[in-house]
Amino acid sequence: MDLQSTASQNIYDRLAFKTATKDQAGIAEDLANGKDVPEIYGLSEAGFFDEFFYFLEELGFMPHFMGLDPKVSSRPTTIRIPAVILIYLMRIVAGLAFFWHIEPVILHSQALMRLVGFNGREILDGTSRRGRKKTDLEATARESTPQVETGGSDIRGPLCADSIATYIEAISVGALEKLFNGVISLLAAQGFFPKVVHGTMDASEIQSTERCEGCGMVKKEKAPELRLRKGRIKKVFERVFGFKIWVVWDPASGLPLAMRFATIEVADIKLAKEVVTQAVANLGSNATLASLAFDRGFTDGAFWWWLHDEMKILFYVPAKMNMAVYGDALACAATGIRQIRENNRRVGHGKNHKTVVDRWVVVGIEGLTSAGFYGALGSGSHENAKSFLANPINAVVVEHDPYQENNPSCDDMVILTNDCVQKPLRTYDRYDRRSNMENSLFREAKQGWFIQRPARNTERAFCAHAYLTLTIMALTTVFQVWLAEQDEKNRQGEETGIRKYREKVRMENGNKLIVFDEGRYAIFEAYEVLILCGRTVLKPRGVPESITKTDILRKYGVSLE
Repeated sequence: MDLQSTASQNIYDRLAFKTATKDQAGIAEDLANGKDVPEIYGLSEAGFFDEFFYFLEELGFMPHFMGLDPKVSSRPTTIRIPAVILIYLMRIVAGLAFFWHIEPVILHSQALMRLVGFNGREILDGTSRRGRKKTDLEATARESTPQVETGGSDIRGPLCADSIATYIEAISVGALEKLFNGVISLLAAQGFFPKVVHGTMDASEIQSTERCEGCGMVKKEKAPELRLRKGRIKKVFERVFGFKIWVVWDPASGLPLAMRFATIEVADIKLAKEVVTQAVANLGSNATLASLAFDRGFTDGAFWWWLHDEMKILFYVPAKMNMAVYGDALACAATGIRQIRENNRRVGHGKNHKTVVDRWVVVGIEGLTSAGFYGALGSGSHENAKSFLANPINAVVVEHDPYQENNPSCDDMVILTNDCVQKPLRTYDRYDRRSNMENSLFREAKQGWFIQRPARNTERAFCAHAYLTLTIMALTTVFQVWLAEQDEKNRQGEETGIRKYREKVRMENGNKLIVFDEGRYAIFEAYEVLILCGRTVLKPRGVPESITKTDILRKYGVSLE
């Protein structure tokens, strides 16, 4: 399958600016009266854009995107910044693995470029003469030379990919943060988050090449290899280049709450307070961040105490094995609050199926005082003072769960928390949500949305691409919810992955056409265009039936005399 065909399966009605006005009734009446069709394209490539237009305008997202103008040039220019931004967003949604695929798939698409405001001449010949042959002699020589048919497109496109990369790279970090936070605040105001949010927080690497301008570098230990010589295990280190993003995420809605971007060597705990504060600010009075689950990378007693004492947020974090509190929790497990849960799960199909019982055994322990670092001062020599009193912390010991059953050699996990542990399974479940973040957010962003493939190999390009990708991931998630609310045929609460959803929309829109007439457009079923143009379709929807021109005009609200 070629590049265009692959992208056609991915592009759908989400990311175009409504520069053309929808006039379903007017164009239907014009076609019925015999007016020539100015422009017509298949929707299998572009998808239904009008619903997403309405969605962005109705919820007020479009002004935030229009505020990203980097003002690269002080001179008059033919480049329209709103169109540049929206073309780049199309690239993200189209799932193009590499930025330079934007030219044949998006910039050369008549339907897509028409919808972001370019006319037919600009799409065919470009918006400037830069890069063209300048002398008549060269043009004459080219005409006199036999041309080899390559099967390529004669469409020049209104813009070149490099100019789009220049503008995207020039967007400031402040503008990107303002866009992301503005979108999340609007989502919170529209009620897309639950009133009480039990969030998760994590940091993920975005790897680049060593040649990336402004990238960071860390040394990581690779999996140990057993050396045959002397039977010793040798530690092998590798250098990893790139950046890192911090995200606070809501597992219930599948939406991010806050985000930060830095180079890869920055420690996870470095921006923890900043991203949590931003998450609370984005929710505002519309929702409350009640709890937060995170991993060992955020082990810092002062940060935990800040969450507990100042932010009033419950936290759930696994203890490290070398901590004194870890050993104390295991020692006290016999006298703790034990809770057991069993769930039956069916595996296999047909006569080969069987029922598997998943079993959880967890123990809650209250008031451990061996975590001396848990306080406003964190870890330090003050813990050795005679007057020092450690703040009590609760723990949940996981004695058995499905993961340990599949990995019997692993150590017991101890979850530290400032929450009540009278029901330890609730604590376990709230921490366990963190694993969903890795799969539903970070892995999908890297494999399905290509967050590690920016327009250019620079820090600013990586930053812009990361912020825009997560913003669009959030909007497309909400758009699916919005569509479900608008269409009673869709089942409420169904979660559809973006790759499956792109295929679904392509199947639904494969038999539809979009008609342009100057600044207007309309979307019809293929048989409707033929009937409006005076032809008879015997089986318009696959079965014999009679649909007349009058039926179609009445369907779109055309007044009939």
